[in-house]
Formats: sequence, structure tokens, C-alpha cells
Amino acid sequence: MKIGVIHATCNAVPSLNNAFKELAPDATVVNLVNENLQHYSNEIGGIDDRTHRDYANLAFMAQGAGVDAIIVACTVLTPILDVVKPFITVPIMAVDRPMLENAAGNYDKIGVVVTNEPSGPLTRSQLENIAKDNGKEIKMETKSIPEAMAELKAGNEAEHNRLNALAAQELKDSGCEVIVFSQITQTTAEKETGILGIPTLTSPKEAVKAVIKLVK
Repeated sequence: MKIGVIHATCNAVPSLNNAFKELAPDATVVNLVNENLQHYSNEIGGIDDRTHRDYANLAFMAQGAGVDAIIVACTVLTPILDVVKPFITVPIMAVDRPMLENAAGNYDKIGVVVTNEPSGPLTRSQLENIAKDNGKEIKMETKSIPEAMAELKAGNEAEHNRLNALAAQELKDSGCEVIVFSQITQTTAEKETGILGIPTLTSPKEAVKAVIKLVK
């Protein structure tokens, strides 16, 4: 099994690699990284034609490498996930989809913590759509902490984790039943949020389980 993974930050690579090592140790993982995707989306506050083009280039590159499936590991790209489907022949999935289906399907009040600001509205929209498809109403609260991503990029993982835990605690205090970490990179804060007493959902392991099913 050979899986292509599209990233918009190098910081997300270890978390998914570790999930593959644990759940699919024989898989070959091809990481394709374009950090300008994230920088540019932050700059313009969303996505545009240039984002579409850069994403398509990475998807074509992954298919050219002979992968069996592609995971899009950048939440900013989720709304345009299907754009390349008519042009490639392998399955493609968003890294956070299984996690969001879990949250929307099993909880009524969801707390979302984001460290990349454009991801906030996108994650909320996905949760709302999943709940609507299931005939369910949910409530959501969001905490955006871009300073945590800045700390992680600067090599200050402990401070990144602390900021995520503080945001999660605030959401719990406001009545949220579950915490959704929007970015893969937030997986490093799982230990700190493990003491909250409510579930914290992260995307890497659920995505790996889902892609294994896709290619079997």
C-alpha cells in the first residue's frame, strides 16, 4: 500500500507518519508539502484560484508517484477536495472527515479549537453539513489561537500544547461535550487535554483507519 499525503505545513508530517507506523507499518507514505498554501491562505483570509492550482499540482504529483490513495492533510483545502476527482484515478479523502463525522454524529455541543484561522469557519461548516445530512441539530463554539501555531513553528511545542489545553478548558467550561482539534499539528497536545474529562478528537489515526478501508 502506497499513500500520498498533501500537507501545507511540515509540522503536520510527523503526526500522520506516526499514525501510519502504528496502524499500517507496511505502508509506504509519500509526503508532498507546500507550506505556501497555508501562508497564502492566511494572507488572503481564504482560498482562491491560485490555491486551486497549487492543490491540483500536488494531487497530480501524488498520482504520478503511483499512490493507491491520497489524504489531503490541510483543512483549508477541504472545501475544494473534489475539484481534482475528475482528473485522477485514485481515491482522495480529507484527513479530518472521519473525525468530524464522529463529532457530529455522537455529540450535541462541540468545541472546536483551531490554530490556523481560516480553518475555523471551514470546520464549522463541515460539522453543520454532516449533522444536517444526519437530520441532527448541533451547537458549536470555536476558539481560534493562531499564536499556538506560531509557537509550534518556532519550536516551542510545550507552549503550543499549553495554549491548546487552555482553549479546550474554556470550551469545556462553557458546556461543550467534546473537543475537536482542527489541525493535525494539535495532536501533540493530546496529553495535556487528556485530563479534562471529556473526549478530545484528533484526525491522524481516524484518517489512517479510513484510508486503509478505501484501498482494500
